[in-house]
Amino acid sequence: MKTTNSEELDVQWYGVKVLYKYLIVGKPNIEKIDQNYEEHQIFEESILLIKAQSFDQAYEIAEKKAKECEDSFTNVYDQTVNFQLIESLDAFLLFEEDEFPSGTEVYSRFLHIPKEESLANVLSRHYPEVTEDETERIRKNFILRNRDFN
Repeated sequence: MKTTNSEELDVQWYGVKVLYKYLIVGKPNIEKIDQNYEEHQIFEESILLIKAQSFDQAYEIAEKKAKECEDSFTNVYDQTVNFQLIESLDAFLLFEEDEFPSGTEVYSRFLHIPKEESLANVLSRHYPEVTEDETERIRKNFILRNRDFN
């Protein structure tokens, strides 16, 4: 028979959104520059699932876990990339269940946009990777998903 203490009964699932930045240091190796090379800032928004007793504890645990993920590596252009936590942006209570059924929403966000703004402008400003042509999307996905980059 499984026993639980009172602390375990008060634990709930939280989603904590954290923001990382890929800080690129140094000049690229000119011989390795190809069509995928771009000079820009890269941020990664990540949602961590955390079991905690409160929002404060969820933030604390998430920040500790996120700091453990910080790393430094050399990209395909021979530049040093420092992967660093910038900050915790948001936390939200998911639910008290232990199992997540397929299709469970783990995060949503509301965008407050002026009525006159077109859908195309909203997409290009908040989700630029969606509005680019197929060639540009492939280039960005190559960089973001390339095993040497990650």
